[in-house]
Amino acid sequence: MLWRKLIKWRHACFGALLLPLYGTAQANNSWPQAWQDLQQLSSDAMAGRATGTNGSLAARLYLQQRFAALKLQAPVAAYLQPFTFKQGFSQWQGINVLGLRRGCVHPERYIVVTAHYDHLKPRGKKIFNGADDNASGVAGLLYLAAQTLTTCPAYSYLFLATDAEEMGLDGAKAFLAAPPVPRGQLLLNINLDMISRGELNQRLYLAGKKQLPQLTAFAATTQTPLKLTLAHDGRQSRLGRHSQAPVDWANASDHAVFRKAGIPYLYFGVDVHPQYHTPQDDWQRIDPDYFHAALQLIEQSRRWADALPLAELEAAQKSSSNCGGC
Repeated sequence: MLWRKLIKWRHACFGALLLPLYGTAQANNSWPQAWQDLQQLSSDAMAGRATGTNGSLAARLYLQQRFAALKLQAPVAAYLQPFTFKQGFSQWQGINVLGLRRGCVHPERYIVVTAHYDHLKPRGKKIFNGADDNASGVAGLLYLAAQTLTTCPAYSYLFLATDAEEMGLDGAKAFLAAPPVPRGQLLLNINLDMISRGELNQRLYLAGKKQLPQLTAFAATTQTPLKLTLAHDGRQSRLGRHSQAPVDWANASDHAVFRKAGIPYLYFGVDVHPQYHTPQDDWQRIDPDYFHAALQLIEQSRRWADALPLAELEAAQKSSSNCGGC
């Protein structure tokens, strides 16, 4: 009965939205599609997308359809990577959603784009839709996947929507414990977590310059209406005026798992805002102009990373490994 209801809900909510668009049409449609993706993933029907819930299942169905529409290859069965993990004394199951875009210059070297799709379960009648955290990052992941459809990238890309990030970065841990390609071929992680709420200062943070010092020059020359700020990669740093306590920036999201494994990263995110982890984190609070500009800036960054010589990315990887993940 549950599956019948989910299938009916899937077709009612986004069956028409997911008609496949290919080539130039897909790229031209990528912004309005990203805006729709954010709204769909943070709708009440998804019920917060918490790990192990019907809302999580609904989100996975949505992502499977979108991955197929984007012509991503499935490096695992049906794009799904199930895993188990412990939380306290309990055993849990999570499921990552994983797609592949094969590169044209270095097809056996991989950039991993991550964004966690899980959030929080309802409390009574209160639904934690998690629009900024992290429907925005998943919509951004899909946006980047659309860009790689029109122009073949130099490196291959693994698009990884992780589960159970909110419970302890468990989806990212499971991916690195059993990657679909040799782990030594993973060059870089691009992690998107909370990328849609720049607020009054219109700021977007970017971390990762410790292993990729070239980021400083990139940030100084990039064209964007946003205030791109290179965040501190140290253990503790305060983000901004809404932060109640110093943020452990290097460990704040899924990129921490890659960092500890000696893989350099680019981490995009915004400051903590008053609606963080509350039922008020809804898509209606997001400024679409800011979100659009953030996606364009992140795509600029992806293209910059894709244009880096293999030797430079391998040197960054070696530097990260030598410092124990820094």
